[in-house]
Amino acid sequence: MKPIKEFLYKVKVTENEIDFNNHVNNFYYVKWMQESGIEHSKTNGITLETYKKIGATWFAKSHFIEYKAPAFLNDEIIVKTWISEIGKVKSVREYEFYRKKDNKLLAVAKTVWVFVDMITKKPIAIKDEIKKAFIINNPII
Repeated sequence: MKPIKEFLYKVKVTENEIDFNNHVNNFYYVKWMQESGIEHSKTNGITLETYKKIGATWFAKSHFIEYKAPAFLNDEIIVKTWISEIGKVKSVREYEFYRKKDNKLLAVAKTVWVFVDMITKKPIAIKDEIKKAFIINNPII
């Protein structure tokens, strides 16, 4: 399997995702970030079973989101995600959110993830099989 550097994840805004300001609530951007990362990993052969087998998983260290324009009910959103950096115990996943109908950039985001042992919950070195699942042409952090 050839690793996929950039991944596109599609969602359609539902009524439950609209807040009192009549646009998508901020919470859902973080939800879509997590879902798109999980699906990107699965596409590259890294599943929950992979993590159970190696006894490690990811904890979010920080999220950053910059909103450019609002999303509304029934908008189809394309979330583009990729791994921009990977190091010994940390990686950075980036995201861009676009409205499909006009290709409007709605937000940019990034998450710093820390690789941790499932039992001790302490950081450990990212396994080679995880690193090899993605094409990384960027700096090591």
